Amino acid sequence: MFTTRIRRNTIAATFALTVAGLSAGIIGAGTASATPASFLDEISINNAGLPGKTADEMVAAGYATCDHLRHGTSVLDEMSAVEQTYHFNQGTLFVSAATTNLCPDFAG
Repeated sequence: MFTTRIRRNTIAATFALTVAGLSAGIIGAGTASATPASFLDEISINNAGLPGKTADEMVAAGYATCDHLRHGTSVLDEMSAVEQTYHFNQGTLFVSAATTNLCPDFAG
């Protein structure tokens, strides 16, 4: 349990730094590549699609993730919430794809 918590915290810290770096790069380069289609492509490539959900439902869940983060939910809490809500273990990849493609302006 303790090892899992350390591993998850390490992943969350790495993810947060990655999001900040990607956000800075995307904002500097424009947001032309940040689209629902690119979000769907990324979660498909990373096998992080939500089980039993349509593409529209996954995009809606991605936008909900962005809203949660903008309103103060921590990245770690959002990853856990996504995993618990949708009963799968790819919350890190799903949240990463959402922040990269649906809310690239998210900076923490």
